[in-house]
Amino acid sequence: MYKSALLFFLIIQAFTVSATHKRTDSLLLVLDKTIAEKQFFTEIKERRIDSILNLLNVEADLERRHIIYSQLYFEYRHSSMNQALLTAEKKLQIAIEMNDKQLEYEAKMNIAEIYGIMGMYMETLDIMDNIDRRNLADDLLEYYFHNYHSLYSLLRQNAQTQREINRYSLLISQYKDSLLQVIDHNTLGYKFVKSGKLIEQDRYDEALQLMYQCYEQFGKDEANLGIIGHILSEIYAKKGDCEKEKQYLAMSAIADLRWGLKEYISLRELAVRLYQEGDINRAYTYIKCSLEDAAFCGARFRILEISEALPIIVAAYDKKMKEGRERMFKYMILITLLSIVLAISVLFIWRQNKNISAAKKSINNMYEDMKQMNSDLDDLNKKLSESNLIKEEYIGSIFTLCSTYINKMETYRLNIQNKLRHNKAEDVKTMTSTSLLPSEQKEFFDSFDAIFMNLYPNFIEDFNAMLLSDEQITPKKGDILSPELRIYALIRLGITDSGKIATFLHYSPQTVYNYKLKVKNKLTVSKEEFLEAVRNIGR
Repeated sequence: MYKSALLFFLIIQAFTVSATHKRTDSLLLVLDKTIAEKQFFTEIKERRIDSILNLLNVEADLERRHIIYSQLYFEYRHSSMNQALLTAEKKLQIAIEMNDKQLEYEAKMNIAEIYGIMGMYMETLDIMDNIDRRNLADDLLEYYFHNYHSLYSLLRQNAQTQREINRYSLLISQYKDSLLQVIDHNTLGYKFVKSGKLIEQDRYDEALQLMYQCYEQFGKDEANLGIIGHILSEIYAKKGDCEKEKQYLAMSAIADLRWGLKEYISLRELAVRLYQEGDINRAYTYIKCSLEDAAFCGARFRILEISEALPIIVAAYDKKMKEGRERMFKYMILITLLSIVLAISVLFIWRQNKNISAAKKSINNMYEDMKQMNSDLDDLNKKLSESNLIKEEYIGSIFTLCSTYINKMETYRLNIQNKLRHNKAEDVKTMTSTSLLPSEQKEFFDSFDAIFMNLYPNFIEDFNAMLLSDEQITPKKGDILSPELRIYALIRLGITDSGKIATFLHYSPQTVYNYKLKVKNKLTVSKEEFLEAVRNIGR
C-alpha cells in the first residue's frame, strides 16, 4: 500500500514538473518574440511621450504645466535618465516660480531618484540630506522614505564588506518600517513594501499570498505586472523553486519590455539564471538586450551590474559558437563526402535508369508493334469473317441461281423440242425472236439486291447519310437498289475496278463512271472519307 501511494505521488510530481517546464518554455518563447519586437513597443512609448509633449506646447498655466511635467517624468524615469533629469529640473524651475515649497521638494527628490539610478550616490545623499522631513507634507513622506530605501538598496548591492552589507540592510529594514507607517494600506505600494518586509522575515508563504492578491487585483496593468513578477521571482528564489523563479522573471521581463522600459532588473537576472542552467544562447541574447537598454537610458548602475555577468556569458557564448563552428566544419566535411557519394550514386542510378528506359522503350515499341499486329489481325479476321459470310451467302445463292437456270434451260429445250415434234416451227420462231436478257437480268439484279440487303440491311440509310439532304437516293418502286446504289454495293463487297463492275452489271465503263460522278457531286464528306466509309458500312 505504501509503495503504491509513493508511486502515485511520484507520477503526479512528474506530470506537475512537466507542466511547469512547458509553461516556462512558453513564457521564454513569448519573451524571445517580445525582444524581437522591442522597437515596436519603444515606438508606442515614444508616441505616448510625444502626446504629452504636445500638451506642453499649448499649455501656459504653470500649475497645469507642472502636472504635465510630472506625467512626462513618470514616462522618462525608467527609459531615459537624461530626459528624466531635465524634466525634473523643469519641475523644480516651475515650483520655484510658483513659490510652492512642497512641489520644490518633490522635484528635488525626483532629481535625487535619477541620480541614484545613474550611480551618483553622493549627489543623491546630498540632496536628500538637505531636505527636512518635518517640512514635508504627508503625501511626500512616502516618496522621501522610498528614495532612501532605493538608495541604500543600491549601495548594499555595491558593498564590498559584510559590515557594509549589514549596515545597509539595517537601514533598508528601517525605511521599510517607515514606509509601512505612512503608506495607505489599500495601495499597491503598501503591498510591495509589506511583501519585502515578509521576505526579510523569511515569511515566504505569506509574501506569496500577498503578491498573488496583487497579481489578481493589479496584474492587468503592465506597469505593475513587471514589479509584481519580479517580487514573485524573488520569493520563489528564496524558496529554492528555480522553475517558478524563471517563470516570473520572464513574465516581469515581458511586461517591462512591452511597457517600453529601458532600466529594469528581471531580464538581466533571468540571463544569469539561464547561463547557470546551460542555456547560453538565450543568456547571451538577454544580457545583450539588457546592456543595450541600460546604455540607451543612461542607467550607470545597471550597466555595472550587467558588466559583472556579461564577460562570463559572452565568453561562454563565444566558446559555444567556436564549438558550433568546429562541429559545422566537421559536418561540412561529412556532407561533402556524402555529397560525393550521393553524386556517384545518382550517376550510377541515372545510367541504370537510362538502360532501363531504353529497355522499356524497346519493350514498348515491341508492345506497340504487337498491338498493331493484333489490330491488323483483328481487322483481317473481321474481313475474313465478313468475306466468309459473303462467300457463304453468295455461293448458296449462285448454286440456287445455277440450279434455277438449268431447270429453266431444260424446260425451254423441252418446250422447243415439243413444238418441233408437232411441226410448230412458227411457234418456235416466235419464242426465239424475243431476247430473254432484260427479264433475266432483272431477275438476276433482284436476286443480287436481295442477297446484298440481307447482308447489309442498313446500307441505304448509311449511304444516304453521306449525301446532301435533298439529294438522297431512293430505289424505284419494285426495285430493291438503284443502279448507283448497286455500283457502290459492289464496291462494298470489294469489287472496285470499274471494268469489272461494268461487266457484272452489263453497263459500259462510261456509264459506271457517270453514275459515280453523279454520286460524288451529292456528297457531304470528302471523296476519300466517302470511299472509306462505304467500305466500312455494316461493320
